[in-house]
Amino acid sequence: MRVNRFFSAALACMLACTLILTGCGEKKAKKTDSAYTLSSGWENPISAPRPESDFLPEVENIGPQLDSFIAQNADVVGWLQVPGTTISEAVVQAEDNEYYYRRDVNKQYSYSGSLWMDMDCSLGEEGTAEEPEKFSQNLIIYGHNLGNPTGVQDDPNGVKFAQLLKFGEVDFAREHPYFFFTTSSGTYTYEIFAVFYCEDVTKPVAYHHADFKVSDFRHLLSDVRNRSQFNYNVTVRETDKIMTLSTCSYKYGTYAQNPHQRFVVMGKQLDKDAAYYPTADLEQNATIKEPQF
Repeated sequence: MRVNRFFSAALACMLACTLILTGCGEKKAKKTDSAYTLSSGWENPISAPRPESDFLPEVENIGPQLDSFIAQNADVVGWLQVPGTTISEAVVQAEDNEYYYRRDVNKQYSYSGSLWMDMDCSLGEEGTAEEPEKFSQNLIIYGHNLGNPTGVQDDPNGVKFAQLLKFGEVDFAREHPYFFFTTSSGTYTYEIFAVFYCEDVTKPVAYHHADFKVSDFRHLLSDVRNRSQFNYNVTVRETDKIMTLSTCSYKYGTYAQNPHQRFVVMGKQLDKDAAYYPTADLEQNATIKEPQF
């Protein structure tokens, strides 16, 4: 019996060690074959359609700044702007998800790191006015939430992606329905449709894959809607492309206690002829799907 207990403890320790991640970056879960029953998807509890609108959001022209950063570092792939926050900076991408973990956009050591795009994401080849760039279905950008004190408590006034935590407040979320991503070929608008806390690898579908099978994408959309702090009146179809902004969180314990917590903001890429609104149409989600650690 003593040998069995020792073996069990050792096995548990080995399993725990294999799950430890490097903070805000993600390990890659194996993609599923969708053997589970296909769900009908998320049903919008806000039934009333939004009226027509001639509103157009204002976006700062950061093209010259982006060009300057690209000239200095070929790893720069774009520029992210999140209104209402201090997030307005270059996004880099390397051959792995660890390189910019503690490096700034100039490849110098920085504890707060950079904003980096997942290594598996593709911005495709530049398209024409009729055919936009062929982005991956899901562009994932990571950034640190260092916490205050570090690794102990969330601070929405912190640097980098700590600012995303502001979307957990209903008034802020309502007043800031969009974020923007600029590449060398133009600026893309993303309409937020989910903000949520989750595990580092969500089930039944991991949120941080670049591309999905149709059935997996349907499951993902349904899952993140159920997790979202708010129900957004935003339609997302299986043919849409999305962007995922992901950071660490300390809502469910310190980093030492639970390093697997994440806070995520997801947006749908909008067509240029889409309708825009000054505020988000949302309501509190009364049945939030909480993370299971």
